[in-house]
Amino acid sequence: MLDVQRNRGTRNREEIDFTRKIMWTHMILGSVVITLLLFHELFSWFAGALVWYAASLAAMYGFMCQSRCCRWLLALVFLAATAAGVFFLNRIYPAIIPPRTSLLPLSAIPLWMGMTNLTYGIGALIMMFNARVRLAGETGFMLW
Repeated sequence: MLDVQRNRGTRNREEIDFTRKIMWTHMILGSVVITLLLFHELFSWFAGALVWYAASLAAMYGFMCQSRCCRWLLALVFLAATAAGVFFLNRIYPAIIPPRTSLLPLSAIPLWMGMTNLTYGIGALIMMFNARVRLAGETGFMLW
């Protein structure tokens, strides 16, 4: 039993390393987005981002435990982040009244949110169509 656990991820090591990098990038970038929303004092979007992040971590755990549908679910969660970001930049951002004191200026929002939208859009495409990610999900892996 211990031998099976030790050699679990050696079958597709390159694919697993690639997918781990994607998962760690998501975990770091998602927490940065949540922090930036908090520092910009956009509390309702902060709460929504927390719910989105929790859902993405649940889908990520299912994907790492060899659940095939969780790869598509994680891609949909990434696409939801991209769609929410585009909606925010087009509808919400122009109507924001700047607070008197905020930790970060509101003029920085289009820059970091645009890059985040692009990153999560590319991440969703990778999750859906990349063969290395599919093989890593079929093998199962851990983040460390």
